[in-house]
Amino acid sequence: MASTRERGGFVEISVATGALLISLLGYRTVVDGSDWFVSTALVALLVATVTVTLRLVGLNRTVTPVALVAELVVLSWVFVPSTLLIIVPTTDTIGGLADLIERAGPIIAQEQAPVAASASVVLVLAASFGALVIALDLMLRLQRGVLVAGVLLLAVFIAPGLITGTSPSPWIFAPVALLWLVLLRGRTAVNGATGTARQGAAVVLGAGALATALVFPVVSPDISSVAASWGNPPPQVFGRGINPIVELGTNLRRNTPVTVLSYTTGLDDPPYLKVATLPDFTGKTWKPSAEFNDGRFEGVLSISDDVDAVVKSTSIAVRRLRTDLLPVPYPVVAVRGLDGGYRVERTGLTVETTGAGVQGQTYTAQSIDVQPTADQLRAADPSVAPDFRKYVELGQAPAIIADTARRVTQGADTGYDRALALQRFFRSGDFEYSETAPVAEDYDGNGLAVISQFLQRKAGYCVHFSSAMAVMARTLDIPSRVAVGYAPGTPDGSRGGERRYTVQSSDLHAWTELYFAGTGWVKFDPTPGIGESTAFAEQAAANTGDATGQEPAPDAAQQNQQNPRSQEGSAAAVVADDSSTAPRSAAAVLVVALVVVLAPGLVRRGRRSWRMRRAESSPEPAWREIEDTARDLGVVTSAADTPRGLAQRLHARPGVDEDSLQRLLEMVEISRFSLAGATGVSATADARRIVTSLDRGAVRPTRWRAVLLPRSLGPRGG
Repeated sequence: MASTRERGGFVEISVATGALLISLLGYRTVVDGSDWFVSTALVALLVATVTVTLRLVGLNRTVTPVALVAELVVLSWVFVPSTLLIIVPTTDTIGGLADLIERAGPIIAQEQAPVAASASVVLVLAASFGALVIALDLMLRLQRGVLVAGVLLLAVFIAPGLITGTSPSPWIFAPVALLWLVLLRGRTAVNGATGTARQGAAVVLGAGALATALVFPVVSPDISSVAASWGNPPPQVFGRGINPIVELGTNLRRNTPVTVLSYTTGLDDPPYLKVATLPDFTGKTWKPSAEFNDGRFEGVLSISDDVDAVVKSTSIAVRRLRTDLLPVPYPVVAVRGLDGGYRVERTGLTVETTGAGVQGQTYTAQSIDVQPTADQLRAADPSVAPDFRKYVELGQAPAIIADTARRVTQGADTGYDRALALQRFFRSGDFEYSETAPVAEDYDGNGLAVISQFLQRKAGYCVHFSSAMAVMARTLDIPSRVAVGYAPGTPDGSRGGERRYTVQSSDLHAWTELYFAGTGWVKFDPTPGIGESTAFAEQAAANTGDATGQEPAPDAAQQNQQNPRSQEGSAAAVVADDSSTAPRSAAAVLVVALVVVLAPGLVRRGRRSWRMRRAESSPEPAWREIEDTARDLGVVTSAADTPRGLAQRLHARPGVDEDSLQRLLEMVEISRFSLAGATGVSATADARRIVTSLDRGAVRPTRWRAVLLPRSLGPRGG
């Protein structure tokens, strides 16, 4: 039978793993769905199975490395199966897992809880809880390990509350506390029995813990002040040192929409209000230029005399927007009525206040209403001037980006027609607007690798659409950049003969700007269902949109109906079913668990067969097998045992074949102590009879223990 120490180790790691999995229930406020829980729990249970199996076998020194390898194998099979060499992890496997963990960073740091259960987030949880089981196993080997394990379990329990800013659930704390008390009671036992004084202390401690569990949420201070950004109002989107395109997706997903500003305008069409210009592309993200003021001013200087251009005014009242950057129509030429001074950046014509921020401010922005004809844009010089070479720089891009751009623009002879073709490609209906699919399926961002995936998945939000069009335009030698600000908003009556619009935080938007000589930077919006597609007047059919194949611009009411941000729940439906990791986790864990559970018995059986073959010519392998069989069946052995001493103990075992045991003992003693030795003597038959008789004499649980968890695989006792 298992020793008291073995039973204690089995119970301790089992109880600790149970407490850990109960604590995992608290993470339902952090991660959406149930797929992640199944995968994480299965990985934790697998690691616990490995540790228990190895410790029962006696391979204590191998527990941690083998458990880590088992966890790595399962995580590889579940999350990056294509990187495996048949079933063996490779260096690509490590790189793939590291890449997924890196992708989880922005989601964990920026998304509002509960976040979508993307593969990267599930990987982080599964890997973490598997590692926590290993850590608990190591802690429980220490003399005061139960106390240290209690601190770890407490940290795991309170982490969701610190993340979301909510009080931890007492209904999770109570069973975890009870299980920890079970561990503590096991360590306070004296000679198999628990002293009355120690029992009393455990009862008092248990009652206190349960009372604390029920009272703590009521009396504890508000922990939201120390919580992470999840669940809290978003940071500034347009603050100093903040890349707005990185923050944009986070703010779209985490906010309950609020009114940011309202405006009235004399422009024929409601304007996009630009806040930031992102001309520099690193291959991983778009970002503001470090050379904003080194170029020439845009606007009037970029417009040819034969292009229609009229200065018009837009009056803007900011309500709730914390930033020093002004939302203004492009290209702005002047700002009036602002409380404090302002500075206009030459590149992009964005405006920054030099005094107070913009919240609560009312100001009038004068901007140029540029209206070139389609023919004027087609006639623009297609060559890229030296000053604009940086706007076509791209680096090594995945082939799908350039190939798609060429395919989409096939037959388009001018830069303008290619731009229209790209815009039509994204807005035509094959692509779907979704703020959650990129997060759930691990391609959120705006770099080349993300754009490559976006073109295959065909679901994303404005960051993906604007980035993809800008990058694809660069592959066609069209200067491009990304602009960030607000879409036109919703009509809200009129004032002073001008139309009035309300802009909400959900109108936060990114679009593409392309450069055409003689006209300057022209807005194109590839995001379906938001704002307007760009199409200028054709000479033969002005403003119909038919000559260019463009869809007519929707009216304001139609825009609002088509706006996917107003369709509650539509984004969540885009999350693909194949992102589920639970089925793969179950299969992988089952396979590895079977291997782990069956491996000791298979190794032991192989060793026995090898010894029996060698026993045909020497009794030593046969006697080694008898020693190990005795250990497997619970007979106390020692490295200092003599053959005769062990034989005497085995003679006392019920049903042992005493004649075979005596013959084998004599052969071993002759082999060891006779000058002639016992060469050429077969001990196989006697050894088999002894093993069979010892096995039959043991009770059934002991026999199963010997088959599945043979102690003889561990180091021999002293």
